[in-house]
Amino acid sequence: MERFYEQVQEKANIDIYARMAYMDTMTGLGNRTAFLEENKSNAIFPGMISYIMMEANNLKTINDTLGHNKGDELIITIAKCMRKAVGHNGQCYRIGGDEFVIILKNKTAAETEEIINKVRCENEFADKQSDITISVAIGYVWTDTEQKNLEDLM
Repeated sequence: MERFYEQVQEKANIDIYARMAYMDTMTGLGNRTAFLEENKSNAIFPGMISYIMMEANNLKTINDTLGHNKGDELIITIAKCMRKAVGHNGQCYRIGGDEFVIILKNKTAAETEEIINKVRCENEFADKQSDITISVAIGYVWTDTEQKNLEDLM
């Protein structure tokens, strides 16, 4: 019985480590590795695809003047705003220190812009609730071409 328990625990640990390999532990978003893996399949995805790129504004200033805990708060808040705005419509990633990506599939350019507006609204709401400035730069690309060169899109 003890050996069975050890095997169950070992399997649980393996599952946790496997998830952690693709997750940004600070935000709970997909990490750069997960993003790159997703891109492999997106290159041959037959439908519409959008990439919304985001970068936190003033992270260095916040870190330098208020401390890294406040910088972490900025990153975590942006991630929460992304998840809330996107819901089940797409996938959210933190691909660098202050860089984020949202991938939407089978959404029109207009639907992509609606989600961007939701992200902006969530960030504006969070900014009003916070003692630090919650602000992001946002850009996006949308395509419905059959063959997608993701490097060119990015």
